Amino acid sequence: MQEVSNLYRQILAETNHWFEVSLVIGETGDGDSGYREDQLFSIQTNHRAFSEDTPTVGGAIAGEIDIQMIDPYVDIPKAAKLQLFTRVTDGTQSSEWLKKGVYYVDTREFTKNSDGLDVLTIHGYDAMLKFGQLYPSDNEHDYPLLDEDMVAFVAQVAGVTVDERTYEAMGRNYTFPLMTGYTSREVLGIIAASYGGNFIMSDEGKLLLLKLGSLPPETNYLIDEIGNSILIGDDRILI
Repeated sequence: MQEVSNLYRQILAETNHWFEVSLVIGETGDGDSGYREDQLFSIQTNHRAFSEDTPTVGGAIAGEIDIQMIDPYVDIPKAAKLQLFTRVTDGTQSSEWLKKGVYYVDTREFTKNSDGLDVLTIHGYDAMLKFGQLYPSDNEHDYPLLDEDMVAFVAQVAGVTVDERTYEAMGRNYTFPLMTGYTSREVLGIIAASYGGNFIMSDEGKLLLLKLGSLPPETNYLIDEIGNSILIGDDRILI
């Protein structure tokens, strides 16, 4: 969970407040520099804690995002980074921006809507797909290898940061043999199963182990850190 400021909590306690959404396309930028509601038609994310409809463990689950927006007429390369931000405002003052997911472009489609506007539709995945390669050849570790070291190793190779809460959730000192013939994602699933949980990518785009007993209440909508639905206009963002 991301820390929020006193201003965030203050505005949230007010009767009249709402959430703003910003989308940053590219490696750098924050909510102030992103595309806002006047440019965005819809954003839908699929960021599940389980690989199936019923609670299961042993997964390394990829999140997805679907975006429809007015064509920004800029070059958006394949696999460009997509960063989603939200903040709370009362119209007079606004909180800091909170990151609500990091994704990468998979497909792009250009169309026109009924008003004749050029529309860009984007589908993307989070960094879990970076773990789809075979577990890397390893001449620097002795096996069996400690689970925490194995997670750190595959994350380093994939260029992904490990959320500190992952190491806090581990700590049983399980060891595993060299996983020949398995993808790094499958290895993460095996480690997650030993802790009764699943790996996902956090809101900040970091590798996070969620143990079954520590999951927050399930929701069908994208929510803020305290459980309120996040809106684009009057529409809640489905997950």
